[in-house]
Formats: sequence, structure tokens, C-alpha cells
Amino acid sequence: MLLTRRMTRLHTVQSASERPLHSGNGRCLLSLNAVCDGARSQLSPQTSSTTTQLPTMISRLPEPLTIVQELPTAPQSICSEASYPGTPLGRLRSAMKNVSYTQSNAFFDAFLVFHSDEHLSEEPAPEERRLQYISGWDGAGTAAVLADGGAALFVASGDVRRARATVSCAWLVVDENDPSQPTITEWIAERPGRNGRVGADARLTSVMEWQSLFSNLQREGMQLVHAQTLIDQLWADEPSPGLRRPEFSRIVANLHNLEYTGMTWRDKVAAVRAELRELGADAMVVTSLDEVAWLLNVRGRDVPYAPLLKAFVVVSMKEVRVYAPPGKLSMPVREALAVYNCYATANNCTRIHGFEALHIPVLHDIKTTRPTRRSVGIHAIATAALGPSPCMNFSSRLAAPNTWPPRRGPIGPQGRPTTGHLCSRVNDYTTIYADLRRASETKILIPTGDTFQRGASAAIAQSVPQSKRLFQSSPIIYFKAQKNDAEIRGMRRAHLRDAVAMCTVLSYIESMGNGEHLRGPTTELGDRSACRATANTVPWPRHGNLRGPTTELGDRSACQAALSTLQAPGTLPAAHADPVARGPLWTAAQDYPSPTGHGVGAALNRREDPVVIDYRQDTNLHTFREGYFVTSEPAWYESRKFGVKLGNVLLVVAKPDGYLGFREATLLPFEPKLIDRNLLTEYEINWLNAYNERIRKTVGPDLTDQGLTDVYYWMMNKTIYIEPPSKARKSANAAQTRYRGDSYGLFYSVVLANVICYIANNV
Repeated sequence: MLLTRRMTRLHTVQSASERPLHSGNGRCLLSLNAVCDGARSQLSPQTSSTTTQLPTMISRLPEPLTIVQELPTAPQSICSEASYPGTPLGRLRSAMKNVSYTQSNAFFDAFLVFHSDEHLSEEPAPEERRLQYISGWDGAGTAAVLADGGAALFVASGDVRRARATVSCAWLVVDENDPSQPTITEWIAERPGRNGRVGADARLTSVMEWQSLFSNLQREGMQLVHAQTLIDQLWADEPSPGLRRPEFSRIVANLHNLEYTGMTWRDKVAAVRAELRELGADAMVVTSLDEVAWLLNVRGRDVPYAPLLKAFVVVSMKEVRVYAPPGKLSMPVREALAVYNCYATANNCTRIHGFEALHIPVLHDIKTTRPTRRSVGIHAIATAALGPSPCMNFSSRLAAPNTWPPRRGPIGPQGRPTTGHLCSRVNDYTTIYADLRRASETKILIPTGDTFQRGASAAIAQSVPQSKRLFQSSPIIYFKAQKNDAEIRGMRRAHLRDAVAMCTVLSYIESMGNGEHLRGPTTELGDRSACRATANTVPWPRHGNLRGPTTELGDRSACQAALSTLQAPGTLPAAHADPVARGPLWTAAQDYPSPTGHGVGAALNRREDPVVIDYRQDTNLHTFREGYFVTSEPAWYESRKFGVKLGNVLLVVAKPDGYLGFREATLLPFEPKLIDRNLLTEYEINWLNAYNERIRKTVGPDLTDQGLTDVYYWMMNKTIYIEPPSKARKSANAAQTRYRGDSYGLFYSVVLANVICYIANNV
């Protein structure tokens, strides 16, 4: 007992050669002889008998002997979940040492678990959330698991607090944005004896992220190995019913009609091919789900919060190969993509991989719409790209703008065109990796990451032979960002429906208790409420759900007005417009961490490239273009108290002399209770009055037509006209002038009355 109590204090008198060795977990390893020598030097002469007995006592102990003593004297709790083998974490550690899971004779010393799916989606489907299955964390991040103990979860700074409250004590939560914290490679390397194999699924991370991990681990003497099926096998064998893998979505994809798209999928493919020729490529792998949906004019329900279909597409100069899970494409989609009646010599065709081919006649619909000023360019590209084809001649469908609507070709029996057939062939969804390895194309474009999209996965890139790889941003990013007239009309209709729905909800909640039920973070409401309307995605981080002093929140609408009324040259990069929105806050030495705005998809993702409004961007300097939809979301946060984000969606419109401006697509009123009118300039008041007048004229008729009288009056009360200071001064001056005139008139009237009385009395 004496030896144990004094160990921590006595080790300080040891010689340099006998200093304790510290392990990575903070433990102190003390040799027994060193401790005894220190103990003898500290004992007083009165206890010499005890001192002489110590060597005899120790001589009976086995050699060598090491005493492990925790440096912190406070007792530490023991986490039972860290060592329990029945949890997903414990089962993963066992699988890392089991050849039936590793698919090789070698084991894994560490394993990385990623958040995303094979398409690197921002919000993967429940059946793709492997990180959540292993750790319990439902957000973005990366987990590192050691085979012999230890597990770390790397998340962004904003998620650290919630992650620590979510995961069990078996996990160490690390802030990946904090430079003082270790990286994944450093954390693994600093564990004792880490010089072996690290497993990970290359399908679930981007090319750049995989290459960075591979290089960093290699410098530390470790090897990063692609292990595709380990987590999936483990999940499939899960014994606990509550943790078993959810079933894959069986909802079939549907055709997004030409009324909403404005262009056929054939036109889009032709435009993509023209861009590929400019880049020196003869094929492209389309991996991002919103690009797949835009290119094929289909929509699905395979991921949360976005109407997207899980599929890959390979666009070559001869054909379009679609890789979709079995049974995912509905009959109208198959007919529109001309899946049937495919023959071996067909050129310029579509081949659907993922379900069994059916050979039945198809009625081809070749109607289209007149190209607009924004779509003439892409139609011209498509016209130039298309040539003779044994499948179908598209030239009549891509006539010059002055010949629209196009002349239809001869129609044969049952309505089928006589110029040829567009056809498809079938393979499994997972065969894309094998097909890329044996692709006949000479140069294949592999999409790289952008601001929001992460590009192709490392597994896709590794499947393409190295001599055929061409890493480049996807040209589809720029095509789908610039909306045509049909997409703009759909966006406007969707925002009108959104305004009616939100006014109804907010007025109801306000009537139930002065908005008390609206308590909650704005970002969560905006991120989770992508409205799946007929032709748009509507984010609405918006309205009256925050508590705070109105005098401090009122002048924040100046940030919204500044960007909404901006008129700038068409060559201005979007990132350089950010100071216009942040200027009112910068004057008060305040700022917010999030970007001011980003692109919005048409019935696609709520965030899309290439536009991002953020002054900290030094690589993405893409300019605004007519037809872009972007968000304007200036914000202000009071640490640990509350925050406000004023979010509108804006349409980029053309102005004279090559300038561009903005027009609000969002039609939801601001909460007047949170606006201090005394802090607004006349310019901002005029903008707010004009915006409120648009809401009254646009949303009001829909509310009355639907019989929502109470909601109509609620909206009218939220959009009351604010008198500008100049008009108030004019009114005051006019009133003062009238008062002076009335005073003078009264004075002369009194004088005249007195004169009349005097004359009457003296005559």
C-alpha cells in the first residue's frame, strides 16, 4: 500500500536513465527496481527495517515485472461498449481479422468507414448509411476503427457537440477542421505498432480524398486497401433486428415531362457530346444523381430530400449506357429512352443496364418546344453534334429557331417513325466497374469535385485504365444550372405553391400561440424542407422562428435588399458579389461563417454548382448567367443565444448593356415584428414595399381562389406598406404649410370681423 500511494510522487526523483516511459494513452510504465530505489531514498532512518525487507519481498515476485500506473489520480470510468463484441463496432473488429470478410489471407489493422454512397450524395438513403450503422452518428463524417481497440469519429466543427452527445463512450469525436487536432492518418499512426494495412471502401469516397489518404498513410508505412464488401457483409449478417439494413427503395422512377424540362434527353446528350469533343474525350461517366436525372429527364425517390434516381450513365459518341437497379425504370421512362427493339449495329443509341430487356414495339414521342434565348446555344451545339444515325435522324427535331415547331418525319404503322429506331440493352447496375475496365473508348472523362459535388468515386476512377483517364469538371454542371423558359416557369409555379402552403402553415401556427411552435434552428428547417413540387426544389430558411431583440434584428434585412437589388456586369464572378450582401454587417465588425448563396436545381438538389456566393472562394470564380437560380441567405448569429437567416431564391435576369440583375422567386413575407423600421434606409424601405406588393398581387389571388380568407388577411397584415422617410417629410411639410395657411386665414378673418363690427357700431 505504501508503495502504491507514493508511486506517482516518488518517480520524480529517479535518474534520467530510469525515467518512466509514457504510452500513447497517458499511462506511465515504471520499472519495479526504479520505484524501490526511489522508495528507499525517501524512507526515514526510523523505518530502516521496512526498507531492508523490500528486496526480500520483491525477490519472490516473478521477473520481469512492470507496474502500470495512471498519471491522473482521478478515477476514470470504464466504457463497456468499447469492448463488447456484440455491437456493430465490436463485430467490425472481429471481421477485420476474419478471412471470410477480408476476402484475403491478410487482416486489417484499421478500417475507415465513410458517410456517403456510391454516387457521393450529400444525403445518402437509409440503406446506404454505413457510418450510422457502425457508430450511431447520422451526419457526415469519417470513422477510423482499430482492430485491437480504439475508435475515432471525425466530423466538422459544427457537428462536434451533437456528435459527442449522440455516439457512445466507445468513440472519440475529433474536430476535423481544427488544425490542432490529429488527422485520420496521424491518429492511426500514433497508435502503438500501426504499420500495417488500412481497409476502406473506395466506392464511397472521391478520387482526391482517396489519393490523399493513400499518400499520407504510405508515408507512415501503412497501406490503404480497397475493401468493397466488408461493411455490407457485416450489415447483412446483423443479428439484431433493430440494426438490420433497411430494404432498398422499390419506388420506380418516372418521366419528367417535356412541359417541365424544355428539352428532350436526346438534345442534352448531343450537347454533352459536343463538349466532350472540345475536351478531346470520346466518353464520359456520369455519377452524380442530379446529373443523371437532368440528362435522362427522369425523377425518382431513391435518396432523401431530392427526387433522384440511383443510376450511373456512360455517354459515348455511339451510345448512352444507363446502369440502373432492376425494375427501377417505369414503362413511360423505358419508352421515352427507347429501351426496346435494340440491334447490334445500332449507332447513337441508349442501352439500359440493370433490368431484363423486353422487345416490344414503342410509340416514339418526338415533340419538343421552341428554343428560347437561353436555350438556343445548347440547341445549336446539339444540332452540330448530331449526325446520321441508323437509330434515328434527329436533324429535323433540331431545326433553326425560325423553323420551330419542327416538321415531323414520315410516320409508319402504329405511329413509329420510319427513319429508324432508338434502342437499349440491359446489364446489371453493379457491372459498371467491369464495363469501364474493358471500355473500348480511348479517352474517358472522369468528373472531378466542385464546390458541392464531389465528382466520381475512387472506385470509378480506378476501374478506368490509367491511359484512358481524363479528369475534368462535368460539363453537365453548367448545362443544368442555366434554366430554360420551361424550367423557369416551373420554378415560378413551385414557389407560388410554396408561398401558399407556407402562408397557410405560418398563419395557423401563429393563431395557435403567437408562433411559439416555430421554435427551432433555421438551417434545419431549410435543409430538410426541399419541396418536391412539380418542377422545382424550394428551400425556405425564412420566417419568424427566432427569438431575440427586434432592435438588433431589424437592420439585418439590409443584407437581403443589397443583393436582391444588385445590378452588375455579366463578367462579375459570383463570389465577388458577396461583399455587397455582407457590407451592412461588416460596418458593425460582424460576419457569418456560411456562404451567402449557392445555385438551386430545378426539381433536383437544393444546392448545385457552379455558383457559390462566398468571398472566401479562391478557386470557384464562375460568373452569374441569365437563367441561374441562386439563393440569397445573409445571416447573423449571436453565440449560444440565437440567430437569424433571411433566405430568398433569386432569378438572374438580363439587363441592358451586358449587365445582370436579380428578381425574387420566393414570395413569402418577412416577419414585420422582427424589423425595426427606424434602422432601415429609404432605399431598403422602397425595396421591401415593392417586394410586399409583388406578394400581394401574386399570392393573394391564389389564396382567395382556394378560399383561404383567413390566410389572405394574415398575408395582407404581414405586407403592410411602410411609408418612406421622404414621403413622411413631405407629408409633414404639407401639413405644416396647411397649418400656416389656416392660421393666416383665421387671423385675417378675425381682423375683418372686428372691422365690420367697428363700422356697424359707429355708423
